[in-house]
Amino acid sequence: MIKYFKLPLGYPQQLLRELSKVFGKSFVIQLLNAIARPPSRYYLRVNTLKTTRSALVEKLKRYGIPIFPDEVLDDAIYIKIDNTPRNVPVSEYIVVADKYAAESVLVGANLYIPGVVKFDKDIKRGDYVTIVDPKGHIVGWGLALINSDEISKNERGIAVKTIISRYNVPSLRDLKEYKEGLFYAQSYPAILTSHILDPKPGDIIVDMCAAPGGKTTHLAQLMRNKGVIYAFDKSEKKISAIKENVKRLDITCVKPIVHDSRYIHIDYRWLRVDKVLLDPPCSALGVRPKLYEEKSWRDIIALAEYQKQFLKAAYCILDKGGLLAYSTCTITIHENEHVIKYAVSKLGYRLISQKYFIGTYGFRIEGIDHELVQRFFPHIHDSPGYFIALLEKP
Repeated sequence: MIKYFKLPLGYPQQLLRELSKVFGKSFVIQLLNAIARPPSRYYLRVNTLKTTRSALVEKLKRYGIPIFPDEVLDDAIYIKIDNTPRNVPVSEYIVVADKYAAESVLVGANLYIPGVVKFDKDIKRGDYVTIVDPKGHIVGWGLALINSDEISKNERGIAVKTIISRYNVPSLRDLKEYKEGLFYAQSYPAILTSHILDPKPGDIIVDMCAAPGGKTTHLAQLMRNKGVIYAFDKSEKKISAIKENVKRLDITCVKPIVHDSRYIHIDYRWLRVDKVLLDPPCSALGVRPKLYEEKSWRDIIALAEYQKQFLKAAYCILDKGGLLAYSTCTITIHENEHVIKYAVSKLGYRLISQKYFIGTYGFRIEGIDHELVQRFFPHIHDSPGYFIALLEKP
């Protein structure tokens, strides 16, 4: 059965209870309602190695795109979008996409073959189809570019070209300016994180969980391509994504390395760095728009313990006085404030003030100064849910 979703969407009950204990039920409902929709500002980071902000704004305006410079960050621009959900046609044919592919289609992305869960057997190239998520929520409508019997024979390519999505977010990947590497689509708090680490030309930096390379390439941009960034991630596929973005953006100071960076202090004993960027795997509860959530509370606790392992390794490779920017796209205190408390009380880091403070103070817990960390909440800041802390090795 297909259906239009209603808010708030499906979340495990224990997860909702735990969030409500911290933030209150009303706050959580407002937060989840906002997460179900994209922000009203779609941010791009200007590649200042190749162009200026004003020049890029003028180029994009020629396409009729309503684009504006950010009020604080001088390399950020945004597109105003209408985040009111649209009605989507219901066709005779239905294509089921996995959760993550469906969330991309929700904001206008095409549906690629790896994201297809079920393709009606009678679909032929040129048929109009309705795309739904695994729970039957309608996310988009478009044109099938392959026959149903071709799905199993192909691993790559577009299965359905999206024509109407639930939310009207402009697609920019086909623009000449994108292919020339003049910008990178990135959330506002993610852009902010690199500015907070404040890399300088000549710095030696490690990005511990670097794929797909958004923050890595931003650090390189802020360093003017002078210095070195060791960009770690644990699979060839993730490293390939970094290499693609490095090439498109004309970055020359990044060295991508396939490795589990929890062990770089053991396997790269020679490595000593000025700064570390740590955006570890997290529950991603702040990512928007979100169709539903299946992560359990047990998953949250396990992720928090996992994140701590990266902090241990980072402490070993940082020079004295070195800085570490810690960020997540989630909202739980266990993956955020509690992890920072561990870094301070158990590992010896010092929590320091941030160059930019645009969000709100962190959650007040014993052991850390909550005014030194910042949070972004979707229903307050019109952004993803996000957390940023800046640590120093004394």
